[in-house]
Amino acid sequence: MKAPDTIIKLVEHFHSSIELYRAGGINETQTRIEFINPFFAALGWDINNERQISDIYKDVVHEDSLKISDANKAKAPDYSFWVGGVRKFFVEAKKPAVNVGNNMSAAFQVRRYGWSAKLPLSILTDFEEFAVYDCRIMPNKNDSPLIARIKHFNYTKYVEKWQEIYDLFSKESVLNGSLERFAETKVKAGITVDQKFLQEIEIWRENLAANIVWRNPQIEQRELNFAVQMTINRIVFLRICEDRGIEPYQQLYNLLKFENFYQELGRLFINADYRYNSGLFHFQGEKRRENPDDFTLNLTIDDAILTLIIRKLYPPESPYEFSVIPVEILGQVYEQFLGKVIQISASRQAVIEDKPEVRKAGGVYYTPSYIVDYIIKQTIGKVLENKKPDKIQDITILDPACGSGSFLIVAYQFLLDWYLEQYLQNPKKYKNKFYQISDHQWRLTASERKQILLTHIYGVDIDQQAVETTKLSLLLKVLEGESGETITRQLQLFKERALPDLDYNIQCGNTLIDAEFYQHTQLNFLDENTAYRVNIFDWKSAFSVIMKRGGFDVVIGNPPYIRIQALKEWAALEVEFYKQQYVSASKGNYDIYVVFVEKGLELLRKDGYLGFILPHKFFNAQYGESIRKLIAEGKYLHKIVHFGDQQVFPKVSTYTCLLFLRKSQQSDLEMEKVTDLIDWKNNHNSQTGIINHSLVSGLAWNFILGEDANLFAKLQQIKSRLEDVTERIFQGIKTSADKIYIVEGLSREDNLIQVFSKEKQIAYWLESNLLHPLIKGGDSKRYYLSKTNKLIIFPYMLKNNGSMELISMNTFEKEYPLTRNYLLDNKDYLESRENSKMLGENWYGYSRFQALNVMALPKIFTPDIATGSSFTWDKTGEIFFTGGVAGGYGILVKSIYSWEYILGLLNSQVLEFYLKKSSTSMRGGYYSFESRFIRNLPIKIIDNSQISEKQKHDLIVNLVQQMLDLHQQLNQANTPPAKRMIQQQIQATDRQINQLVYELYELTDAEITMIESIQST
Repeated sequence: MKAPDTIIKLVEHFHSSIELYRAGGINETQTRIEFINPFFAALGWDINNERQISDIYKDVVHEDSLKISDANKAKAPDYSFWVGGVRKFFVEAKKPAVNVGNNMSAAFQVRRYGWSAKLPLSILTDFEEFAVYDCRIMPNKNDSPLIARIKHFNYTKYVEKWQEIYDLFSKESVLNGSLERFAETKVKAGITVDQKFLQEIEIWRENLAANIVWRNPQIEQRELNFAVQMTINRIVFLRICEDRGIEPYQQLYNLLKFENFYQELGRLFINADYRYNSGLFHFQGEKRRENPDDFTLNLTIDDAILTLIIRKLYPPESPYEFSVIPVEILGQVYEQFLGKVIQISASRQAVIEDKPEVRKAGGVYYTPSYIVDYIIKQTIGKVLENKKPDKIQDITILDPACGSGSFLIVAYQFLLDWYLEQYLQNPKKYKNKFYQISDHQWRLTASERKQILLTHIYGVDIDQQAVETTKLSLLLKVLEGESGETITRQLQLFKERALPDLDYNIQCGNTLIDAEFYQHTQLNFLDENTAYRVNIFDWKSAFSVIMKRGGFDVVIGNPPYIRIQALKEWAALEVEFYKQQYVSASKGNYDIYVVFVEKGLELLRKDGYLGFILPHKFFNAQYGESIRKLIAEGKYLHKIVHFGDQQVFPKVSTYTCLLFLRKSQQSDLEMEKVTDLIDWKNNHNSQTGIINHSLVSGLAWNFILGEDANLFAKLQQIKSRLEDVTERIFQGIKTSADKIYIVEGLSREDNLIQVFSKEKQIAYWLESNLLHPLIKGGDSKRYYLSKTNKLIIFPYMLKNNGSMELISMNTFEKEYPLTRNYLLDNKDYLESRENSKMLGENWYGYSRFQALNVMALPKIFTPDIATGSSFTWDKTGEIFFTGGVAGGYGILVKSIYSWEYILGLLNSQVLEFYLKKSSTSMRGGYYSFESRFIRNLPIKIIDNSQISEKQKHDLIVNLVQQMLDLHQQLNQANTPPAKRMIQQQIQATDRQINQLVYELYELTDAEITMIESIQST
């Protein structure tokens, strides 16, 4: 791309006076107006808001309204660039007299802004130089200006390098995801602000907990958790207020000179109670504000512990610029922080542990902001369409599992923006609701911001710490844009404190369990810990006014994902209650999120909207049938955004969708399928379509879009399914001790096989009669099983009635002494499986008995996941396989059908097309071939009276036998020419089988072309 004339002229103009500029002949403001502003205008940015749009959607904010703490004076990033209300990068401007290339302070300044705001890149420029910094690398005040600098242009190179600059920082490129792509493709060399701050507060928690337990020996576990969190929350709140200019800078730091630091800190907290009126600082009883905190300020905490915390919040030990850290990022930090709980050991030591639900889930996963934004727009946005402020005063928004408050923060901001926009359209009527702070920049009054929050925003969480965090986040959002001066003025003029009391709006309790629980459980059987864990919540009394008018207008959130088998381990009473109270929990091994969907619908008023992000597994899973039926019968399904194998949550494979329900009968639903998450995130590009609600039922949800839909519907008309032509489709063996039972074969002598045990890291000789070749899913290809040296010990024998029986230890001693000794070597581990479930005389058996009696039969085998159809034949039944990850499924074809014919159909492009459209796609191009998907594959049953059909059937049988033989030959071929010739025969045979299947399924030429074009991509 050629540089525009504007840039060429700017460069020439700057060059003509460069010595004057370097000598200080132009100040920073002039540099910005004459050079930097037109430079970014040439990149497509509306640098001066010439379109005169509201603050919400402006491209550029000059001197972003943030108070910076350095030297206790006001400072702000010179520019922040925004797209769709999302900040993308900062630009820090200097005058040319500043040597940008060598200035440590300037480089540290822009990096500190960008890192604290969690932006990938930011820019430092005086026009003479243009330095781009990777803001993912944590800044240090002593860093060289070269550290984290990834690009550097002199003004003389702007024309030559214009394409490179444009591709990264033009509005067009940023809209198309240039910064996100940079963040994904470049290796991160540092720790992000949320990761660093999480490390800090986790250390604070550990140190505070240990000290409080030691210095306050009577404290109990729940009191300890409360005290630690409230102390951290209060300190963080006040420190953020300092950097925003709301509290005097360094007021916390200045307390370090006092002895009895915690007493002085307590005085600061009490003063904050007077100023803010928040439950965060609530130490005295007031009218309509009960249960003050008369506990934490009476604790003893050592000065040294608090000193370490405070020092970490100020330079030089602190890299944070709290004024630019979004509340949403603090929410991400706290979401992780809340995943752990403090326990007090028997020896009175404070121990930090993962909560059981977090341990089972493998961590805490924070919903990305762009997902939250989208859900808010599709729910709250819909409710507010064509309405005016006076008509929405009873609209209520609920997150029933609010966690750290991520959804409620964005919902609140959405409402603030909406109200301001509405008021500006009728400024005379609403003149007392807002005020002007600069040209084209207005702000809602503090009173109005508080009223909006109290009127509309509600949340519930089972965890009291989560509730306190949500309140903290919302309170920080209320204070955005305020200053110490405005807060003091409110107190003096209106006797109105700065913050609302959120105790009514954000409440603690179990969303899914109400007082009905006590009808099922006798109170005297509940110990104190169980009562706290269950934490019943009475919606009718907690939100009486809202529930009397029919419920909430909007229910949003990211409900927990916990399989019921895991939940039973620590919440068996609750599981039983769910089963009795909720249709969605009435059968199957469900996931708790489906119960939240049912409860969300129950809490919605008529015409209300629900928007959740959750796994789409319930679309096809057996446990999802009840909730699918409930939604279908009510015709509630409004919209689905299906992410397929795209990963919304980083660092974890979770296959999700956005589910939107509306509590009124819908005639159709909007369906989106996302194949490129970044493209969807930036441009909302996806495959879309309208699905008639008549296609929604309790049966599996397979909503196909585009040209594929007609062919899929045609194949669905075939009544016979794979499950109809099989005796059984079974999952592989589950031992719960694969590292013991699965060994590696080394050599063979007579009836003995030498094996290597990875667990013991030594070789054993074992009797061959109890060893079977073991395949993993990856060993199975179409019509072929790869060689494997893996073996599985099978300690069972077939009884006369066809069932399997664990071989007795007496028989082992007589007939299989070597295997017996091997098992005894591993007895401790085998007995300890599944919480010592295997203790007893059967300690050496498998933990699950599924498929033991059919594993040794001839069978069709498929891996549980594969990139395409990989069905093959085990003709002897000698091959064994496991279930679960890297396992597979066996298929026993009924004797009246030809297994070769069924195998040919399963490996055909027709059924592969069907499976990929109805199965779950996964990372790396893989699809699930689990029983719940393959059992529904449409099978063409041959009418033997139709000669043509019979001939095609017999030809497929012969070609499949030929295919199996060819793969054996290929395995034995030694030279490249021989292998190449056989591979060509395999391809030709495969084409013949596919052609016959096309004809049997009566596909048109256009349908065949479509299938083959899909398979070739």
